[in-house]
Amino acid sequence: MSVNDLESRILEILAGRRKLTLQPENLVRAAVLVPIIRRSGEYCILFMKRPKNMKHHPGQISFPGGIFEERDLTLKGTVIREMHEELGVDVGDIKFLGELDDYATTTGFLISPFVGSIPYPYNFKVNKEEVADLIIVPVEELTSPPKVGYIVREGKHYPVYYYELPEHIIWGATARILKNFMDTIFSGAST
Repeated sequence: MSVNDLESRILEILAGRRKLTLQPENLVRAAVLVPIIRRSGEYCILFMKRPKNMKHHPGQISFPGGIFEERDLTLKGTVIREMHEELGVDVGDIKFLGELDDYATTTGFLISPFVGSIPYPYNFKVNKEEVADLIIVPVEELTSPPKVGYIVREGKHYPVYYYELPEHIIWGATARILKNFMDTIFSGAST
């Protein structure tokens, strides 16, 4: 499948479905990008490892993105700002392909995920205060369903999806958004 084929598939599927939109209700608004790249002919997803000294989710694997600021005007604006701040990606280099379902975290965030492609190779200008490392994972390695564990918060049991990779574990909100992406694009279902 060529990159245009995958991009066309994502565009068609995301345009043809109704995104689940949640209301903030005391949650902090945030937005992320699920960045699709093609490396050596293989489709990949770009992740970031957060520095261990970060206030929120230190040391975790995440998608580029962050908290909505008024100056962003829109959640897509948040993605554009964060992509530039974290990775030095110019807005003209992001091809937005659509949106996934909103996701409310157990830690008080309401995340709106966007999907987009970025040319590769790319001259990323990584902000080391926000990004410890970039991780590129072939989509093929993510096609198996994630494993499920459980956490307890305030007496409630919550399922936690996680993907075990050779050197990393993707879990929490990132795994939940990734699962929604994989289910939606590759099996036509959504969660």
